[in-house]
Amino acid sequence: MDASLRNTPALMNRIDKLYGDVIKHYEALVSLAAVENAMDRNSTALAQYQMQVETTALTRAIEEGQSFTRQLQEMWLFGQLNTIGDSEAKQRSDEAAKELSRLLQQLANAQKADPDDETKMEA
Repeated sequence: MDASLRNTPALMNRIDKLYGDVIKHYEALVSLAAVENAMDRNSTALAQYQMQVETTALTRAIEEGQSFTRQLQEMWLFGQLNTIGDSEAKQRSDEAAKELSRLLQQLANAQKADPDDETKMEA
Protein backbone atom coordinates (compact mmCIF):
# COMPACT_ATOMS: atom_id res chain seq x y z
CA MET A 1 0.00 0.00 0.00
CA ASP A 2 1.24 3.47 -0.84
CA ALA A 3 2.79 5.27 2.13
CA SER A 4 0.54 8.29 1.60
CA LEU A 5 -2.50 6.06 2.20
CA ARG A 6 -1.28 4.86 5.60
CA ASN A 7 -2.53 7.81 7.60
CA THR A 8 -5.81 7.96 9.47
CA PRO A 9 -7.77 10.29 7.14
CA ALA A 10 -6.86 8.24 4.06
CA LEU A 11 -7.79 4.99 5.78
CA MET A 12 -11.08 6.44 7.00
CA ASN A 13 -11.89 7.73 3.49
CA ARG A 14 -11.23 4.28 2.06
CA ILE A 15 -13.46 2.66 4.69
CA ASP A 16 -16.24 5.16 3.94
CA LYS A 17 -15.92 4.51 0.20
CA LEU A 18 -16.08 0.73 0.65
CA TYR A 19 -19.04 1.06 3.03
CA GLY A 20 -20.84 3.35 0.58
CA ASP A 21 -20.27 0.94 -2.31
CA VAL A 22 -21.70 -2.00 -0.38
CA ILE A 23 -24.77 -0.01 0.69
CA LYS A 24 -25.33 1.38 -2.82
CA HIS A 25 -25.27 -2.04 -4.49
CA TYR A 26 -27.39 -3.64 -1.77
CA GLU A 27 -30.03 -0.91 -2.09
CA ALA A 28 -30.03 -1.35 -5.86
CA LEU A 29 -30.65 -5.08 -5.43
CA VAL A 30 -33.51 -4.48 -3.03
CA SER A 31 -35.11 -1.97 -5.38
CA LEU A 32 -34.79 -4.39 -8.30
CA ALA A 33 -36.52 -7.14 -6.33
CA ALA A 34 -39.88 -5.43 -6.79
CA VAL A 35 -40.52 -5.90 -10.51
CA GLU A 36 -43.45 -3.69 -11.47
CA ASN A 37 -44.50 -5.44 -14.66
CA ALA A 38 -43.98 -9.14 -13.95
CA MET A 39 -46.02 -10.22 -16.99
CA ASP A 40 -43.66 -8.65 -19.50
CA ARG A 41 -40.78 -11.01 -20.35
CA ASN A 42 -38.54 -8.15 -21.43
CA SER A 43 -38.94 -6.35 -18.11
CA THR A 44 -38.29 -9.55 -16.21
CA ALA A 45 -35.19 -10.33 -18.29
CA LEU A 46 -33.90 -6.80 -17.84
CA ALA A 47 -34.49 -6.94 -14.08
CA GLN A 48 -32.70 -10.30 -13.93
CA TYR A 49 -29.71 -8.91 -15.82
CA GLN A 50 -29.55 -5.81 -13.62
CA MET A 51 -29.73 -8.03 -10.52
CA GLN A 52 -26.82 -10.10 -11.81
CA VAL A 53 -24.80 -6.94 -12.43
CA GLU A 54 -25.59 -5.54 -8.98
CA THR A 55 -24.88 -8.90 -7.32
CA THR A 56 -21.49 -9.04 -9.04
CA ALA A 57 -20.75 -5.45 -8.02
CA LEU A 58 -21.83 -6.16 -4.43
CA THR A 59 -19.63 -9.26 -4.31
CA ARG A 60 -16.70 -7.26 -5.68
CA ALA A 61 -17.21 -4.47 -3.12
CA ILE A 62 -17.24 -7.00 -0.28
CA GLU A 63 -14.10 -8.66 -1.68
CA GLU A 64 -12.39 -5.25 -1.74
CA GLY A 65 -13.39 -4.80 1.90
CA GLN A 66 -11.87 -8.15 2.78
CA SER A 67 -8.71 -7.26 0.87
CA PHE A 68 -8.51 -3.95 2.72
CA THR A 69 -8.95 -5.74 6.05
CA ARG A 70 -6.12 -8.08 5.12
CA GLN A 71 -3.86 -5.12 4.20
CA LEU A 72 -4.63 -3.44 7.52
CA GLN A 73 -3.77 -6.63 9.40
CA GLU A 74 -0.46 -6.97 7.54
CA MET A 75 0.45 -3.32 8.11
CA TRP A 76 -0.42 -3.62 11.79
CA LEU A 77 1.66 -6.79 12.19
CA PHE A 78 4.71 -5.33 10.45
CA GLY A 79 4.40 -1.86 12.01
CA GLN A 80 3.76 0.04 8.80
CA LEU A 81 0.64 1.89 9.93
CA ASN A 82 1.20 5.61 10.33
CA THR A 83 -2.06 6.44 12.04
CA ILE A 84 -0.60 8.71 14.70
CA GLY A 85 1.13 11.24 12.47
CA ASP A 86 0.89 14.77 13.85
CA SER A 87 -2.25 14.11 15.79
CA GLU A 88 -3.37 16.16 18.74
CA ALA A 89 -2.34 13.45 21.21
CA LYS A 90 1.17 13.29 19.76
CA GLN A 91 1.49 17.08 19.87
CA ARG A 92 0.41 17.17 23.53
CA SER A 93 2.87 14.40 24.35
CA ASP A 94 5.69 16.24 22.58
CA GLU A 95 4.85 19.50 24.35
CA ALA A 96 4.79 17.76 27.74
CA ALA A 97 8.14 16.12 27.01
CA LYS A 98 9.67 19.48 26.01
CA GLU A 99 8.32 21.12 29.17
CA LEU A 100 9.71 18.30 31.32
CA SER A 101 13.07 18.58 29.58
CA ARG A 102 13.13 22.34 30.18
CA LEU A 103 12.30 21.90 33.88
CA LEU A 104 14.97 19.22 34.32
CA GLN A 105 17.51 21.48 32.63
CA GLN A 106 16.59 24.33 34.99
CA LEU A 107 16.97 22.01 37.97
CA ALA A 108 20.37 20.81 36.75
CA ASN A 109 21.52 24.40 36.19
CA ALA A 110 20.29 25.44 39.63
CA GLN A 111 22.21 22.59 41.27
CA LYS A 112 25.38 23.52 39.37
CA ALA A 113 25.05 27.12 40.51
CA ASP A 114 24.45 26.24 44.19
CA PRO A 115 25.74 22.76 45.14
CA ASP A 116 24.68 23.28 48.76
CA ASP A 117 21.06 23.57 47.58
CA GLU A 118 20.89 19.76 47.26
CA THR A 119 21.43 19.31 50.99
CA LYS A 120 18.75 21.89 51.69
CA MET A 121 16.29 19.95 49.52
CA GLU A 122 17.02 16.67 51.33
CA ALA A 123 16.55 18.17 54.78
